[in-house]
Amino acid sequence: MRQFFSKLKITLAKRRFARDAKGSVAVEFALTAIPFFTLLFAIMEAGIIFFATATLDQSVNDAGRLIRTGQAQTANTTKAQLTQTICDNVVMISGCANNLKIDVRVYSNFSSVTFPTVLDNTGAIKDANLAFNMGVAGDIILIRAFYVWTISSPFSTGLANNTAGTRLIQSSVAFRNEPYTS
Repeated sequence: MRQFFSKLKITLAKRRFARDAKGSVAVEFALTAIPFFTLLFAIMEAGIIFFATATLDQSVNDAGRLIRTGQAQTANTTKAQLTQTICDNVVMISGCANNLKIDVRVYSNFSSVTFPTVLDNTGAIKDANLAFNMGVAGDIILIRAFYVWTISSPFSTGLANNTAGTRLIQSSVAFRNEPYTS
């Protein structure tokens, strides 16, 4: 008889445990937390990358205006100075002056403007493929700026567009230099 009541107590305890809903919210949250935070971090990083790209676009346009109006040429602006001018206006990009690469080329007409590759086989920017020529009055200029963004969230690897698992942010602007006097 004692064994019967002992087994009955165990059976009742198992049923009580199975019906108990205490802690179910914690279990459900634990199951959904990983996908939720993965999505949250990916959205945040995508937004930051978008914002950095937009500020880089605006900064390259502003630097292009310096070349287009002849201010950069008459001031004998160097590649490092133009890079610093762009970096001064860029937001959300760390180590900009050291990591931003610019390519400034002269073309004879707009139909001949090409976008030569600046990346090597590993996806790194090859400095030998970059040019710096601001041209003279009337020249057609193409300015391109490149920044390799390191993906910080391990859940945002889908944002990478480079073989190194990074994202190459780039901006370009093409224009004809105005007839300025030096």
